[in-house]
Amino acid sequence: MTVTPLRYGLDEADGTIGPRLLACDPPGGARVVEVFGDVVNADHIAVVVPGNGHHLGNYFTSQEAHSPRSRGQLLLRTMQELAPESRSAVVVWVGYHAPPEWYNAITNDAAYAGANDLAALTHYLPRDAHLTLIGHSYGSTVVGLALAAARAEDCVALGSPGMGVVHRSELGTGTRLWAGYGETDRIRLIPQVRLGRFGLGRNPLHPELGATTFGTGDIPGHCGYYTEGSESLLNIARIALGRYDEVTTASVSTRRRPSLATSARPTELETAA
Repeated sequence: MTVTPLRYGLDEADGTIGPRLLACDPPGGARVVEVFGDVVNADHIAVVVPGNGHHLGNYFTSQEAHSPRSRGQLLLRTMQELAPESRSAVVVWVGYHAPPEWYNAITNDAAYAGANDLAALTHYLPRDAHLTLIGHSYGSTVVGLALAAARAEDCVALGSPGMGVVHRSELGTGTRLWAGYGETDRIRLIPQVRLGRFGLGRNPLHPELGATTFGTGDIPGHCGYYTEGSESLLNIARIALGRYDEVTTASVSTRRRPSLATSARPTELETAA
């Protein structure tokens, strides 16, 4: 897949705290990157990378609680509530041609095509800010493939079907890797393979990748990681703020891989992740 590289730019003056576009395709395109908060002067910046089913055509119109805009705004509010003394910002990065449905997300073509643009964003953002990349579902595959060339202190994988890689060395160095899996999220049943562009690689809990797991609490299914007030959302915000000692650990049942005797139905993985 060949796409034109994104060109990032802030059109408004420093100190603006309202939503602003960092990049956007022309009408009919798929990609959009939006900032919430004062990203220029931020102490902490979180970059939210959603999974399949999201694009410019539904980005501004979706009213669902799990829409990327809603997640970004809620994460920023949570970060500000936890650390009102810090300056926080959230970038919602729909900067790739995401697979339209879950069953289209069996190859890493779209993730490879978007990884360079995501890595470029990390070098565009202020270098003195603490930067966290947060990938949900297929978005974690994009993040994983971007990490080797990215600048980020932390990487959070939510309901990851695979980080796009097989070895930790492919994730670069110097980035802390975190993983959250809900009790009822069956995404871990996805086979952990990578044969060329087929398959999404190992999930972050594989010993070779060695992610630190955190608690998600009682969240619903595959799309509940940003549920307001949840242990999951609070832990995501704590990591994004660098408050690692406040991050709660995962329960034994969450850390354990689900039985392969139970199949994951499409309705459980949801149409838009």
